[in-house]
Amino acid sequence: MVTFYKNGNIHTMDDSKPMVDTLLVEDGIFTYVGTEEGAMDFLKNSDKDYEVVDLNNNLVLPGFNDSHMHFVNYAKSKEKVNLTGTKSISEIRERLSERLAKSDLSSTNWLEGIGWNHDYFTDEKRFPNKFDLDDITEEVPTLISRACFHVGVLNSAGLKAFGLNKETARQQYGDQVDFLPDGELSGIVKENLLGDVKSFVSSSDKTDLKKTIKNAQCDAFALGLTSVHSDDIGYSPDNNYDVLFNTFKELNDSDDLHLRIGEQCLLKNESLIKEFFGKKYGYGFGNSQYRVNCVKILTDGSLGARTAALRHPYNDDPETSGIQMFTQDELNGMVLASHSHGCPVAIHAIGDKAMEMTLDSIEYAKKTDPSHNPRHGIVHSQITDEALINRMKELDVLALVQPIFIDYDMNIVYDRVGKELASTSYAWKTMIDRGIHVSFGTDCPVESFNTMNNIYCAVTRKNITGEQKKTYLPNEKLSMNEAIKAYTLAGAYASGEENIKGTITPGKLADFILLDRDLFNLTSEEEILDTRVLETYVGGKKVYSR
Repeated sequence: MVTFYKNGNIHTMDDSKPMVDTLLVEDGIFTYVGTEEGAMDFLKNSDKDYEVVDLNNNLVLPGFNDSHMHFVNYAKSKEKVNLTGTKSISEIRERLSERLAKSDLSSTNWLEGIGWNHDYFTDEKRFPNKFDLDDITEEVPTLISRACFHVGVLNSAGLKAFGLNKETARQQYGDQVDFLPDGELSGIVKENLLGDVKSFVSSSDKTDLKKTIKNAQCDAFALGLTSVHSDDIGYSPDNNYDVLFNTFKELNDSDDLHLRIGEQCLLKNESLIKEFFGKKYGYGFGNSQYRVNCVKILTDGSLGARTAALRHPYNDDPETSGIQMFTQDELNGMVLASHSHGCPVAIHAIGDKAMEMTLDSIEYAKKTDPSHNPRHGIVHSQITDEALINRMKELDVLALVQPIFIDYDMNIVYDRVGKELASTSYAWKTMIDRGIHVSFGTDCPVESFNTMNNIYCAVTRKNITGEQKKTYLPNEKLSMNEAIKAYTLAGAYASGEENIKGTITPGKLADFILLDRDLFNLTSEEEILDTRVLETYVGGKKVYSR
């Protein structure tokens, strides 16, 4: 059966035919894109039965594609204590205490909270520590993660359960662990150490994981997301990617997986990357519903936590330049190991030092093995100067950016890195004008995967939260067309799937959405924030209706 969609305000994101009013969909594929008259002629020639759907002149776009997030972590975070918006350590304790009073937890269960940001505290602008959490409970192991997910805090029971002690912590984890002046552990853990703790805490088996993924995908559809690039291995049981991919397969086989998930496989060293390929995983493993997009590498931390790696000390804390997760030789080896298997890397790099090291490693891989040319990318690509942006273009490196980040970061970037560097950072318009492939994501659950908030920040360069509107580098505003392309076609390009999705084009997967207003003809840019998804289709199947 063919479905005949007519009377639509359809922006295809295909430059060869940018606007049409009619679609034909059959077996999950766009078979015709054009006019109602042309569709009728097409159907006459094919002699097929069809049903008609009136789009009521609503805006139709290709499904949104989030180019970097943590979908499984988001799904699991719905069950944790929400600490977003807390204004003090006392308020964190109150929220945790409320959950503790309602839950039947013991020394074998964990109490988890996420989303606090010490920059918003109105009293002491510091990280919480184990003593703050011990005041709530000394028996139940507790972990609270900062909004950036690069810093966490354990109570004493949590430190004991994980097996972290002052005698071995420094040797094992270096500056990823924090000490008090008396040499005792503060409970603060950072970067890979926090990742190890989160993996240790994770208790989901495959049955729970399937249920979690199945339920959470509905939230994505409500915001127009049909595809996501997701870093999930660290949130699967015991960091086991076999379990993760088997879970996806079983969900797909039972027709319960409708969100298209491309995995950015976080692997922490060269030997693990080689082991991954040795187990016959590789770029494109899977199918159009779930697949391996790339190897993910984490090179530094976050700007908010001052763990992003900078070339020079922080402007507002000269005692630190952030955290470099690898030496240049180590990073070179990891990138080359993936590159030589024809698999792209997506490298988390926020600070300008991390950006420099990342570009050096990609250049090293390209020169060492020119027989492969995968589409390597940099996740975040935040703190840049002209030279770094030029190198990204020269090396044909993708930028997987999160426009929503400026909502918070515009308040700290000048303090963190100084005026000169802040004036060339988060430079998405400059990147696009230079010919760099820029795709949009949200890093959810670091930020909500609210697509309209992301688009708003991209086209206005304004904040969403806060008491007054501010504008950060207005010269870096994107047009609405550029923003939508970054959220659709560019996301497909980043995973090498631009031939099957990302535009409304005959022969491509019928992933599309209907919106309640025309983003290209708004009376006020603030209307972007009020725009809602009416319907979401994946492979021609309606998976969400408002």
